[in-house]
Amino acid sequence: MKKILGTLVLFLAFTLNASAQDKAFKKVDAAVEAKKNVTEMAEYLRLNSEDVENFLRLFEHKFRLLNENISDERKTELARIIDLKIRATLTPAQMEKLDKNPELLKKLTH
Repeated sequence: MKKILGTLVLFLAFTLNASAQDKAFKKVDAAVEAKKNVTEMAEYLRLNSEDVENFLRLFEHKFRLLNENISDERKTELARIIDLKIRATLTPAQMEKLDKNPELLKKLTH
């Protein structure tokens, strides 16, 4: 009887713990959020259609990874990699303009 009760208590404890973790993390629609990022970036930097398509894939990948509830260290590394890919793709003039808007740059990378 004690073993059954103990097993039930452990089962409930793990169930509640898992449920609490799921509620704290909110998944987003990767395609919708990526489209928002690309639209804002394209309007600000006047990107061509090829760049828009490339950045759309990059941002979709970013949001798919963020939906996996990764650790803070991995989020920081992801933001660094996204920043490097943006810098590698844009022209120096576009990057200079984007650097002048740190809020947008942070939104795009994080």
